[in-house]
Amino acid sequence: MNAVDYRGVMVGLGLLATAFGVVGFVRYRERESTTLQRQTQLARELRDLAGDDEVRLAAVDEFSLTIYQRLFYASVVAPWIRSAAWALLGAVLAGAGALAVGPLDGAFATVVHVAAIVATGMFAVATLVYTGIALYHSATTPRVSFSDSYATEDTEPDPDGPASEVPDPDAGVSARSVD
Repeated sequence: MNAVDYRGVMVGLGLLATAFGVVGFVRYRERESTTLQRQTQLARELRDLAGDDEVRLAAVDEFSLTIYQRLFYASVVAPWIRSAAWALLGAVLAGAGALAVGPLDGAFATVVHVAAIVATGMFAVATLVYTGIALYHSATTPRVSFSDSYATEDTEPDPDGPASEVPDPDAGVSARSVD
């Protein structure tokens, strides 16, 4: 084999690796969404099992909070990231097609070459647009945080009151011995 053949093999392997990488990434994101849906169902079941026990309900709330924060991201940003990945794969494959057909002669080869170049451009623009939208949502979408709802106005220290509202655990203990 000469150097040209090795380059063709390497390009083919690169295209194959890109395709597997994009498909694997998208599949991973889809599995993450499925896992979040299962965890949401689990949180509902745990809430039912917790009943009126405040400690267990607090633990379920904490578990639910992390799930809902991840769900929020997965529902707002992740679809744009997946779209950008698919568009990138389309641009790479169309570009490889344009490079492969470029040296051929004939009217049909010229038409296919031009169509592949146009498709490469469209997929490249789509990749940039989807990436931009994903970055925009990542930067501007408010994060779900329930920490503000836990804080109330009466938790602020009272400047005229005692420094701490927590009772002293040793206050009820007498210094004299019990006979």
